[in-house]
Amino acid sequence: NLPFRTTMAPPLATKASTSIPSLYRFLLTNVEPVFALMGILFLLSSPLNYSSMTTRELVTALDPAASFVYTQLAGAWCVIAFVEGILLRQVDDLKVWKLVCMAMLCSDALYTHSMAQAVGGWGVFVDLGKWTGNDWIAAVATVPFVLVRLAIVSGSGVRGKKVK
Repeated sequence: NLPFRTTMAPPLATKASTSIPSLYRFLLTNVEPVFALMGILFLLSSPLNYSSMTTRELVTALDPAASFVYTQLAGAWCVIAFVEGILLRQVDDLKVWKLVCMAMLCSDALYTHSMAQAVGGWGVFVDLGKWTGNDWIAAVATVPFVLVRLAIVSGSGVRGKKVK
């Protein structure tokens, strides 16, 4: 050993399992991955129905040359399903959970913006009186998870005890 090296204890990590409320963890590691997998199957098996539902039936036909875009979106949702359903179950570090939630909030922001684009922009999208059943389904399938991620990132309801 070199004389200037010191032995340091490993840094303390905050465990996600004891810091994040069980409801938050259940929603992100069990419910949302299933929603993502169902979305992938729907998207790949019926892209026209997906487009019609998300655009308030403004899209009535698909250009076959653009079908790759639906496969790309399914790939992104596959990453979400894997990260939440597999990775977060294996990593018990609050810092990693917060970083994953931050990344997913970026995805959530772009997804929400795409939903506004799909119906003609934010002016149309925010008029809840014009929402269809599909708009409400998309909101119910998205908003709770966004709120959980915001809570984790902001520390709302999260305990911060450090353990070895």
